[in-house]
Amino acid sequence: MKKFLFITWDGPQVNYLEGLFYPIFDVIRKQLDIEFHIIQFTWGNHKKINYLQELSEQLGFKYTSVIINRKPHPIIGVYYTAYKGCKLINKYIIENNIDIIMPRSNLPAMMINRIKNIKAKIIFDADGLPLEERVDFSGLKKSSLQYRLLKRQETLMLKKANAVLTRSQKAIEIHLNNIGKEYLSKFFVVTNGRNPDFFHPNDSIRKEYRKKLGINENAIVFVYCGSLGSQYAPEEMIEIFVRYKSIDSFAKFLILTGSPGYIQDMIPEKIRKDVIVRSASFEEVPDYLNIADIAFAIRKPTYSMQGVAPIKLGEYLLMGLPTIASKGIGDTENILQNNAACFLYDHNDNHRMENAIKWCIKAQKFNPDKIRDFGIANFSLQKSAEDYIKAINYI
Repeated sequence: MKKFLFITWDGPQVNYLEGLFYPIFDVIRKQLDIEFHIIQFTWGNHKKINYLQELSEQLGFKYTSVIINRKPHPIIGVYYTAYKGCKLINKYIIENNIDIIMPRSNLPAMMINRIKNIKAKIIFDADGLPLEERVDFSGLKKSSLQYRLLKRQETLMLKKANAVLTRSQKAIEIHLNNIGKEYLSKFFVVTNGRNPDFFHPNDSIRKEYRKKLGINENAIVFVYCGSLGSQYAPEEMIEIFVRYKSIDSFAKFLILTGSPGYIQDMIPEKIRKDVIVRSASFEEVPDYLNIADIAFAIRKPTYSMQGVAPIKLGEYLLMGLPTIASKGIGDTENILQNNAACFLYDHNDNHRMENAIKWCIKAQKFNPDKIRDFGIANFSLQKSAEDYIKAINYI
């Protein structure tokens, strides 16, 4: 049996571990003889850590949490934690006879880079283009010491790893321009898949939750689910809804987010009663999505967004929802371009609003079963597991 160590560095609000990686690992372990170990560096609370510990035990995973030091300053604390983390990880690898290590993104990669004489194979989950995301959205300067340090560590790991995972073909092209075309064979695009048995249409739940929220049975409901920030173009989603509502006064807009306060002040007074903002646990998301008729998967197409694969897109399609998705986001355009039930939203098109409304008017004619079939073919958990297995078999 191979022993596989996944190392991740997470803030307190993210649910990638339980929502994305655990389901994928669970499918993989049923197809390969692999024992999964997880080390999560986090500043999450004890409730979240205990939940992950219990979930890990249920799935047969071995979970270890390491608290990220945030004092005396977050940056100092991060690097101090990473420094100590090198010894912890090295000891864990030796004591547990780890065969495969998968650091996710740059800080775990930096810790692995510092450990000498690692005999285990390394699969680097490069994720998207995380450093460039911080440049685009968090004010990180490419000239800064922090960027240059982390970029050096990322480059070192891209060359050192036995295999590299990305979320788009465009990310591979960008990395190869940095490290050289000769590394192409070890790069693999992996899907952010979802479980079709968890995300599926349910008419009785649709009726139940519409009644719960006071939404008419026949009203058209738009939905956005996920994090909020300027990169998700909330003003454009609201504008599309406002324009659609001018021709359909019964329409509603459901926003599911962990940061409801961010969006409240952006909602115009004239539509405030028709916009429903909710926070929901991961387990509740499919129930709320069942309410919807049209979904938003919009993100600003900055340079860094070439590397991402929107997780919510798969959820929407598995639910059979016609979806408005941005051009210029990872490989989204290539995947969706021939699917009429997905509107490719061009942020550089001056007529994008009008075109989106025309598409919305005919969206109810699309077959939900066909949309779901497309989602299963391109965004299912099994598809993700197959992608990861290709990389595991390669090494």
